[in-house]
Amino acid sequence: MNRSSTASRIKTFVWLGVALFVTAVAIVAMVLVLNARTVALADGEDQATRFVASAEAAVNQSLLAVDVLLASMDELLDLSTSMASWVDTKTTSQRLRGSARQNLMVRYVALVDDTGKTLASTDLSGSALAVQLPAGFLANVLAQPVSKLMVSTPVVSAGSSERMIYAARYHRMVNGAQVMAVAELPAVALREVLTQGAYIRGLQVTLERGDGQLLISVPSREEILPLATAPAATAGPGSVPAAAPGGPPSVGLLLQGSARLTGEPALVVTRSLLYEDFRITASLPLLNTLSKWREQRNAIVLTALLFIAMIVLAGALAQRYLNRLAQARAAIAQSKAMLDQALESMVTGFLLLDRENCVVQWNSQLEVMYPWLKGTLAPGQPFRQCLQRTASHIVPALTDDARERFLDQRLHKQSLGLMEPSEQQYSDGRFVQITERTTPDGGLVISYNDVTAMRQASAEIESLAFYDPLTNLPNRRLLMDRMQQAIAASVRSGQHGALLFLDLDHFKLLNDTRGHEVGDMLLRQVAERLRACIRREDTVARLGGDEFVVMLNEISTTSVEAAAHACRVGEKILSTLSAPYMLGDYAHHISSSIGATLMGGAGQSSADLLRQADIAMYQVKSQGRNALCFFDPQMQITISARAQLETDLQTALAAQQFVLHYQPQFHLDGRIVGAEGLIRWQHPERGLIPPGVFIGVAEESDLIVHMGHWVLTTACTQLAVWAKDECGRHIQLSVNVSARQFRQTDFVEQVIGVLRDTGARPHLLKLELTESLVLDNVDDTIAKIELLKTKGVRFSVDDFGTGYSSLAYLTRLPLDQLKIDQSFVRNLGVRHTDDVIVQTILGMAENLELDVIAEGVETQAQKDFLAEHGCLYFQGYLLGRPVPIAQLQALIEAAA
Repeated sequence: MNRSSTASRIKTFVWLGVALFVTAVAIVAMVLVLNARTVALADGEDQATRFVASAEAAVNQSLLAVDVLLASMDELLDLSTSMASWVDTKTTSQRLRGSARQNLMVRYVALVDDTGKTLASTDLSGSALAVQLPAGFLANVLAQPVSKLMVSTPVVSAGSSERMIYAARYHRMVNGAQVMAVAELPAVALREVLTQGAYIRGLQVTLERGDGQLLISVPSREEILPLATAPAATAGPGSVPAAAPGGPPSVGLLLQGSARLTGEPALVVTRSLLYEDFRITASLPLLNTLSKWREQRNAIVLTALLFIAMIVLAGALAQRYLNRLAQARAAIAQSKAMLDQALESMVTGFLLLDRENCVVQWNSQLEVMYPWLKGTLAPGQPFRQCLQRTASHIVPALTDDARERFLDQRLHKQSLGLMEPSEQQYSDGRFVQITERTTPDGGLVISYNDVTAMRQASAEIESLAFYDPLTNLPNRRLLMDRMQQAIAASVRSGQHGALLFLDLDHFKLLNDTRGHEVGDMLLRQVAERLRACIRREDTVARLGGDEFVVMLNEISTTSVEAAAHACRVGEKILSTLSAPYMLGDYAHHISSSIGATLMGGAGQSSADLLRQADIAMYQVKSQGRNALCFFDPQMQITISARAQLETDLQTALAAQQFVLHYQPQFHLDGRIVGAEGLIRWQHPERGLIPPGVFIGVAEESDLIVHMGHWVLTTACTQLAVWAKDECGRHIQLSVNVSARQFRQTDFVEQVIGVLRDTGARPHLLKLELTESLVLDNVDDTIAKIELLKTKGVRFSVDDFGTGYSSLAYLTRLPLDQLKIDQSFVRNLGVRHTDDVIVQTILGMAENLELDVIAEGVETQAQKDFLAEHGCLYFQGYLLGRPVPIAQLQALIEAAA
């Protein structure tokens, strides 16, 4: 009964709304029709007003030109100093013709005495031509107390049958007699001036006298000339009355007046002229003015009827829709009751969100899993509030800012649809699996499944199967699995790894004297120290007893470097494990023995690698313990030699055993333009050692940074010395910069500090970078280069062409020079591909406006080829070898 009453009220409201809309449409249509009529009348008034104003200006201008022409007769003919009998007809006529030519409207001009006799004329017949003036016009002109322009009514010319209008004014002669200058104007010319070529549909225009006498009309009504038009209609609202005769020009708008020619209702606009009480009247019939409005009215009425029909149809459809909606609601209510019953029986927490991320529905199991939400959830509540309450209970230690950042990230991922099924572990030990799925309407269904029991069982199984229960390190089974994966990855990537087999020295003695509990305590501390010595991607495992294995993954592409890295890690482990252990209140010292072998290459197995490391470990045991030994004796020799070389390099830096040699760089014309600083090691026993022997070892450690700083300081000091030498003040010095040195965060400050301390001129210092260094981090490289470029330092790409060259970085980097690698120069004329590469580099550098220098030039043929293709700078044994500074100074002075 209640639903039926509600449906009835809704239907009543629907049809009441239809009636209101229909009424509103009718009112709007009526307002639009009236407004369109007002606009049409306003447009007509504006048209007529603008036309009359334009016509008035044109007619006044034409009459003024005629007036000026007639008034100038006295000055032209000297009438005020002559008499009528003195007038020379021929001369006067010629002057009149010359003056009349300046006014295109004037048909002819004549000079007439007070008896009407023609004294002179622009017509070729001269005085023989009698001027046919309207009756009384001569007397009226001469009777004026002051000479002024007078205009006659139109008359039909006997000679041409045209309607003519005469304009005249008189002049006094020396004897007081009056003569009249008269001009004949075709009525049609004045009509053209009146209309100005404008066309307004239905417009009627008249030129009248103040008493209503019609002179000219458009359309033409001269056939009933003269015509006294009907009296003016009463002006409508807002109109301005016409000017009184002889008064200033004004406009009168007769909104409901009568047309001056046809008498039909029209908009009438009147404006007075400057001469003889003339006025112009424009009549725009309302029939023409409202023609477009009638079309608009019909369209508006038709549109309104269509809208009304649509509204009525919409009302009928709405009533039908409401009937079906009522049926659907009943079905939905029944389905919802069944759904609520199903949701409440679920063992999984359930939460439904709408597309605005607000709560729509949830079940009781959700409140069981998250008791802090019980009693706080409500439909329409933002999901963010639920997350805030949950976060404050699960991670109370988070600050408010950190919690808000976490919520922002969580909701942002959810909005992008990036939330995958995940598990969360809470502080009470529970594991909850969270799954999110979108609904068709853009909402979200979130299910919460408690998987704590499943995860605990799985973790327990995994721990028993793969981890040592005492140290929680991977056991032998898990280690072997990871070794197989590492070996397979090594075959694909070409990277070498290493295996360190570690055994504690005299551990059995500790177990026997202090007991297994103390021994277990020591093993746990050893496990923690081993974890701290390796990277996250490496593995520490316990095989049993006091045996541990450390697996180092992907440490180098070369076996020598991989062995060196493994040696450093092993030494770090030996040092770390040799520190004292606190076992209760007892401090214990223990050492370890480490056997090592390299991983990498096909054909290896986990068991073989473990056996090799185990053999190496027992070799250490036999040699006195507390050391590291590689399975390959030759590798051990190499590693020992590299370790000794690194120690010797540290000694060489402290003892200042390094010297700088300089290889000169030449221009094509033979001038020495610069030199490259090349480091040498002046060993006290082995003599002068080239950089190829020790640079590789230095680059693997921080020694290369200190050596590079020494080279930079030495080169800048030499530049400061040359600045005072006339021969060497133009010489540039190039210095190679290693990747490790360039990537120092304070590299720019170091270079600027050296320049400042030594006093070297920055524009003579050139830093050479390798392609691999440039491409490693292009943005950081560009930033550092641009900072040093502001100080004047120049930059060159060394060994260009041997790396992964990219035109993109060449266009971005603010470089000054490219250095063609000597491997290409050496094969010029031998391999065609190298010829093409060198030509390409030279052409590309020219287009990028970069200098090019070729290194390794050893033959004249190589130099000639380079010069032929545009290379201007050369470096190599053909021109000069690296020499000490004294010999380079001698070369510079000899060249000067």
